[in-house]
Amino acid sequence: MNKRLFFYLHIGYWLLVLMQVLLVALGTGVLGTHFDWRLFLSIVLPVKALQIACSAMFFYINYLFLIPYVLKKGTILKYILSLVGGIIVFSPLYYLMEQIVYPLIGWKSYDMDLDLFFAFIVALGANFLNIFLGLLLSYLMDWRTIRAEKEVVEKEHLKTELAFLKSQVNPHYLFNTINDIYSLTQQQSEEAPEALLKLSEVLRYMLRESDDPYVPLANEIDYLNNVIDLQKIGQKGNSHIDFKLVGKIEHQKIAPVILINFIENAFKHGIFKNSEEPIQILVTIDKQAFHLHLRNKINVAKKDRTGGIGLVNVQRRLALIYPNRHKLLINPQTDTFVVDLKIDLYD
Repeated sequence: MNKRLFFYLHIGYWLLVLMQVLLVALGTGVLGTHFDWRLFLSIVLPVKALQIACSAMFFYINYLFLIPYVLKKGTILKYILSLVGGIIVFSPLYYLMEQIVYPLIGWKSYDMDLDLFFAFIVALGANFLNIFLGLLLSYLMDWRTIRAEKEVVEKEHLKTELAFLKSQVNPHYLFNTINDIYSLTQQQSEEAPEALLKLSEVLRYMLRESDDPYVPLANEIDYLNNVIDLQKIGQKGNSHIDFKLVGKIEHQKIAPVILINFIENAFKHGIFKNSEEPIQILVTIDKQAFHLHLRNKINVAKKDRTGGIGLVNVQRRLALIYPNRHKLLINPQTDTFVVDLKIDLYD
C-alpha cells in the first residue's frame, strides 16, 4: 500500500473516532437540554480531542514498537509485561489530565478525585480496545506483505518458466528450417533465396514480438503462413497443406508462437506428400474466440522416434497463459492425429 495513502487512512480513522466520541457525548446530554456552540467548542471538543490524542499515542507505541520488537521478536509474556508497563507509564498522564488540565477547561469526568491506581484503571479501559486493534492491524499488514511477496515470486517464476518454454520452442523449429534451406542451397535451388526471406520474416517476428505477452492475432496468422510456406519450399512443392481461415481478424490478440508446436508436430510426424490426404488446418475466428482444428495422417515411419517435448511445452504454456480460458483436445487415433484448440481471447 502507498505510504501516503496509509497515512491518510490513519488520519481518517482517528477523525472518525473523534466524531463518534463527540456524537456520543452530545447524545448523553453533556451540554444539557440545549445545544451551546460556545460550550461545545471550548469544553467538549478540546477534552475529547485530548482523550483521542492520548489513545492514539498509546496505540502507536504499541503498534510501532511493542508488537514488532517485543511480541514478534520475544515472547507473549514479555509483551504482556510491556503492555502493563506502558499503562503504568501512561497512568500519571491520565491523572494529570483529569486532575489539572480538564478542570482548567471546565470539565470533570468523575465526581471523585482520582488516585494513581484509579488512573491506571482509566488508562487501561481507554486503551483496552486499542491494544487489540494494534495487534489486528499489525498481523493483517504482515499477511498482506507476505501475500504481495508471494505474488511477486509467483509472477517471476511464471515469467521464468514461460521464457524457458519459449527457448525450447524456437531452436527446435529453427533447426528443422535451417536444415531444409541448407538442402536447397546444396541443390542450388532457385527457391533458396525466397526461403531465406521467409526465414528472416519468421526470425524478425520471434525476436521482436515473441517477448510480448500478447501480439495482434493477424501477426500470428502471418507467422503461421510463413512457416507453412517454408515447409512447402523445403519440400519443393511436394507438401500438401490445406490451410483455411474462417472469420474476420480485427483487433484480437493472442500469446505469440503458441501454435507453432501443433503445426511442427504435423510436419514432423504426419503425412503431407499425399495430395488426397493433406494436412488440414482450419482456423475459425470471431471477436472473442479462436479455434484451431488440425488433422493429419500419421506417418508410421516417424522421422524422430525419440519423440519431442513440443506438445508438452505448449500444453504447459496454455495452462499458464490461459488458465480456465482454453480447451485443448489431442486425439491420436490409429492412423490420424487430431488437435482441437479453443481459446477465449478477451483480456
